[in-house]
Amino acid sequence: MTSSQILQELAITDQPLAIYPYGSQVYGTADENSDHDYIIVLKRAMLENGAFRQNAISNEAGTIQGVLYSRGGFIDAINNYEIGALECLSLPPEQIILKKWPFKIAKWHEKTMIKKIIEKASASRHIADQQAKSGFPDRAKKGMFHALRILHFGLQLKEHQKIVDYSVCNELYQQLKQIEPKNFDTRNYYQQFDHLLLQLRA
Repeated sequence: MTSSQILQELAITDQPLAIYPYGSQVYGTADENSDHDYIIVLKRAMLENGAFRQNAISNEAGTIQGVLYSRGGFIDAINNYEIGALECLSLPPEQIILKKWPFKIAKWHEKTMIKKIIEKASASRHIADQQAKSGFPDRAKKGMFHALRILHFGLQLKEHQKIVDYSVCNELYQQLKQIEPKNFDTRNYYQQFDHLLLQLRA
């Protein structure tokens, strides 16, 4: 899909600086029912809603989802080591839909990156635990998968300063899909989570 088609589907008329594919289509876990996700950075300093970021915009059919950033909002996300922004920067050029601005990290600081990655992964794990306790095992699976994937991406960032393998957790994803919801327990993944934490902190 071209940049013009994406913008038209999402009814975006502002000038874009970048459009990055995102989510399952990049990771390699998409199926025939999966939507297409994009992170879109606009030239404007602030979005129409007065914020620097807007989540979950979609086309009428719900098949295309977008996250909008203003230019400054995306730069701030990069320099705060937000995993979604780092995933965008790590994409090979042939996968990027549009890039009119040379977005990059101003100064790489490994300890800060690790701290931010652990905070994000820990938040996803907490959400997974809460969803499990509330009786939503499928959501709990998703939360735990995201938590572990973020830590794996963090290890790649630590070694390479970019993500080099987006499919690193695809086998785990398939394993989680096979587990009956009534049998899923987030506690079964604590040891794996903690082991990844130790590797990141080493």
